[in-house]
Amino acid sequence: MSKKLSRDALKQSIISGTGHGHICHPSQIDDLTRRELLLGGSYLTGFALASQMLNTGTAMAAPSQYPVQRRLVWINMSGGWDILEATDPKRASTSGIDMVYDFGAAHRLTGSASEDRIGRWLGRLATHGSDMVVVRGMNMGTTSHMAGSIYMDTGVLSNTGTVNAASIPAIVASESQATIPIIQLNGGSDPRTDRGLLSPVSVVRAQNLDLYRSMYPESKDELDQKLMILDHIKSSSERLEARTGASDRLTAVKTAQEKIRVQFTDKVGSKLALTDSDRAAFVAGAPNTVNGGARDAFALSLKLLTNNLVTCLNLGIGGFDTHANQDRQMAPIMDSFDYLLATFVAQLKAANQLDNTLIVVYSDFGRTPKVNNSSGRDHWPVGGALMIGGGIQGGRFVGVTDNDLRGLNINATTGATDAAGLNLNPTHLGG
Repeated sequence: MSKKLSRDALKQSIISGTGHGHICHPSQIDDLTRRELLLGGSYLTGFALASQMLNTGTAMAAPSQYPVQRRLVWINMSGGWDILEATDPKRASTSGIDMVYDFGAAHRLTGSASEDRIGRWLGRLATHGSDMVVVRGMNMGTTSHMAGSIYMDTGVLSNTGTVNAASIPAIVASESQATIPIIQLNGGSDPRTDRGLLSPVSVVRAQNLDLYRSMYPESKDELDQKLMILDHIKSSSERLEARTGASDRLTAVKTAQEKIRVQFTDKVGSKLALTDSDRAAFVAGAPNTVNGGARDAFALSLKLLTNNLVTCLNLGIGGFDTHANQDRQMAPIMDSFDYLLATFVAQLKAANQLDNTLIVVYSDFGRTPKVNNSSGRDHWPVGGALMIGGGIQGGRFVGVTDNDLRGLNINATTGATDAAGLNLNPTHLGG
């Protein structure tokens, strides 16, 4: 049992940051000044700032069709993936397309009546076909990595990289009441939140996750100490409100401390840490191509979603800029991705969390239909994407490419090719 400190000793321990483990009565800190609390309570100040950012209203740029209970997993296949190997395998080579594998090796979507297929390395994912929509023939309007990624992320095409728009995950997160609106994990695109178009959005990045975790109490003594500080903030706010009347600032302070209190008592810190038990589902039957970093990103994403801690997750897998030796480079990357995403989908479904979680897999652009002299493929301004879960009507292919791998216009109602119809681009995916 920690001994009771004198008021002066307690004040000094708080200011010096050494008082985390002490238990004391609220009266001991009742007359500590705001400056004294902030001097030593940077760990608490961080929570207060984050919680005020989490106290979101309706985003100026966010339409009401983004319900707060929906979650978004935004997966960037960085470098420009080959749509012939992913979303749009062809039955045979043509004068404009080099198919390097037999169409019979590609996979039909389980539960789909369509004869169309996804790539040869996506067999595990194909078993979730009834929850999947395959998007093909998107006109990317660019072969620039930066411009293509931003176009997918925001729905705005700019070859300069200067875009006055927010990322789709940021728009969704701006209406969220989740503990952490967005987490950007390794390889995920950096959410654009600073364009003045949104309610404040808190983003936690992979490199800061350990620091964020460390702000939560790890012992009962530390929890008691921090709860008493919150009690002081609450009682001080109530006394001030009684003297001066209600104000938006006081309401924000009270709301912040209430959210922090819930996070502390719910032991959120431990839920942000990955354990061997969390990894287990992504280890069983894993091929030797699976990258440990990517595995941990998917395992942590699953834990965060099933604990309802996050609204949006930005993940990413790199290595798709295959200008040479593409077959050798793509095989292990796609095999690993297929296993990890299929496992992720299966686990979400088992937890009854897939219907309220939309997974979008996209890339900067596609790759050329013809193989170059280095057995690779170069940049191509036509892309494809996968959409899984989120309650969508799966088992479908949307969009068409021709025998030169160029996107064709389609009828927005029937999906059939129509010269006067819709030319698919990233804005139709959500931007």
